[in-house]
Amino acid sequence: MDTATSASAFKAGSDELGVFAQVSVDPNVFSDTAIFKTAYWFTDQYYLYFARDSDTQRLHVEFRLKQTKDGPEKLKAACGEFWNKLLDYQLREKVLAQTAGVRDTLVRKAFFEAKAALPTPVASNESMLPLPGAVALG
Repeated sequence: MDTATSASAFKAGSDELGVFAQVSVDPNVFSDTAIFKTAYWFTDQYYLYFARDSDTQRLHVEFRLKQTKDGPEKLKAACGEFWNKLLDYQLREKVLAQTAGVRDTLVRKAFFEAKAALPTPVASNESMLPLPGAVALG
């Protein structure tokens, strides 16, 4: 029976810097752009560290807590959420690539229409309007 390798790997532990959780992302499945866009949204609550495995080219993303009162469970949950968001960003990237031609056409059309000549303004002469309190002759 053939076995497939997973696109993801998870590791947790602790060292002299404290507790950490690490996900290992396969670059054949997820782009670096999607990985870094995803990681950015976690920087408000976690310190993130990146390392590339020179043999497999997998990108390791290490999560460390900013608030030491939080426990390893929060790190594990963050890694799960990372995978969900990573899938979202990878899909967005693919849809963006597939619809680039349509999007570019719509943008060009919108700018072309914006450059079109404005309609001729209606001629008016406000100086011919009666002043308030003026008596009409007639």
